[in-house]
Amino acid sequence: RSFKLSYYNEYKSYLSMGTEFEWPWQYNFPPFFTLQPVAKTKEQQLKSWRALICDFHQSQKIWEIANSSCLFSNNKINRKLSPAAIRAVLQNLVDEGQGVMNGDRCFVLWYSIAEWGSMIHKWASDSGQSGAVLTLYELHSGDDTESEEFHGMDVWLLQHVIRNLEKEGKAELMLGDSADFSDAGVKFF
Repeated sequence: RSFKLSYYNEYKSYLSMGTEFEWPWQYNFPPFFTLQPVAKTKEQQLKSWRALICDFHQSQKIWEIANSSCLFSNNKINRKLSPAAIRAVLQNLVDEGQGVMNGDRCFVLWYSIAEWGSMIHKWASDSGQSGAVLTLYELHSGDDTESEEFHGMDVWLLQHVIRNLEKEGKAELMLGDSADFSDAGVKFF
């Protein structure tokens, strides 16, 4: 699966914004950029990659990761992950519940789908929105959610979270005719 190269430029701009991010020691350790052949070592390495990806994306509030992400290369030590290793890291992210795929897009979950759902449902309850119909736009970009961690969440990921709440009987997702969910709404219970 290939991701758009334009994401690389987005990451570079986030990195140059001056937002402090504490890089783990492994990021400057050359073997970190080569998948290790010993199963136990590889398991720990993939765990470290998941932590790095989730911590970085949470600190920068970036919802999606591309295989062209600057995280996968470290110019300081002249190392980068191979395309096969990147696929393995992203697959492991998904397999461990810290990523979700939509076609060729990989969304990073620094909280699980259930935890995101609980946060959104709690906000709806606390803000008196139970029983009301809200658009997905109001949830991800509305003034009332600006201080919430889910504010800015990609709309596809948001509807994925809402579908999970729907399965739990805590919400009803109302889809319109738009493929991009721009006319979708949700009712919380």
